Amino acid sequence: MDRPSVAQSDADYRRGTVLGLTVAEVFILLLFLLLLALLVLVRDWQAEREREAREREQMNDQLEEMQKEQDKWEGVKEEFKTPDEIRTLFQRKDEEIDKLRQEKRDLQEILESDETKKQAAEHAKARREAETKLEETQRKLLVERKGENPPCWYRVVPDDKRGTREKPLYALDVAVFDNYMVVHRPDPPSSYAAEADSLPFGDIPYGKPLTDAQIVRHLQPISDAGRDEDVRSYACIFWLRVWDKTSPDAKERWKQAHDVILEGMFGAYTVRQDPWPGTEPG
Repeated sequence: MDRPSVAQSDADYRRGTVLGLTVAEVFILLLFLLLLALLVLVRDWQAEREREAREREQMNDQLEEMQKEQDKWEGVKEEFKTPDEIRTLFQRKDEEIDKLRQEKRDLQEILESDETKKQAAEHAKARREAETKLEETQRKLLVERKGENPPCWYRVVPDDKRGTREKPLYALDVAVFDNYMVVHRPDPPSSYAAEADSLPFGDIPYGKPLTDAQIVRHLQPISDAGRDEDVRSYACIFWLRVWDKTSPDAKERWKQAHDVILEGMFGAYTVRQDPWPGTEPG
C-alpha cells in the first residue's frame, strides 16, 4: 500500500483548514442571526408591554372619570331625595332670579339718576344762559337810560327836559405841556372818598412832569377799573379836567395828548377860563 506523499498531505491539510474556518464562520453568522431575531422578539415584547401599560392607564382614567360622574350624580340624587327638598331648590332658583331682577332695577335707577343729573346740568346751563341774557338786557336798558359812557362819579341835576341827568364829578386835573404832562389831584367828592381810597390814585406821582408813556402807565388802571365794572355794576368812565399849557406852535402836541391819550382812557373836559390849580415844574 502506497503512503501519501508530503505534497498530497499538505493539500489535504489546507483543504481541511479552509473547511474548518468556513464552518466556524457559518456558526458565527448563525449565532448573529439568532441574536438579531432575539432582539426583535425582545423589542416586540417590550412594545406590547408598553401598549398594555398605556391601555391600563387609559382604563384607569376612564374608571376615575366614571367614578367622578357617578359621585356627581349621587350628589344630584341626594339633592332630590324628597319633594320638600325639590321645592327648596326651586325656591333658591327663584331667589336668584329675584336677585338678578333687583340688580337690573338698581342699574336702571342708576342710569335714570345719571340721566336726571344730565338733565339738571342742562337746566342749570339754560338758567345761566337766561340769567346772562337778562343781565345783558338790563345793562343795555341801563346804558340807554344813562346814555353811552356814563360817569363813574356824578351828581344828579335837572336837565332841560324837566328830568334829571348825571353830571360828572372830576377825579383828576391834568395839564398838557409841550413835552410832558402834570397831574393834580383835587379833593375827591365826599360821597366817593372811601371809593377813591380803594382805587390806585395813591400810586400817581402828582405835580411832576410825566411822559406820555408814564401817564398811560399810571392812569390806565383807574380807567380799566371803571370800564371793567369794578366800580359800578355797569361800565363807566372817570372824568378829567384838562388845561392846555402848550405853546402856540405846539397845537398838534395838544391834540394828540388830549384827543388820543387822555380821551382814550377818560372823559375829558377842557378848561378855558379857570386857572390851573396845580404847580408847574420849573
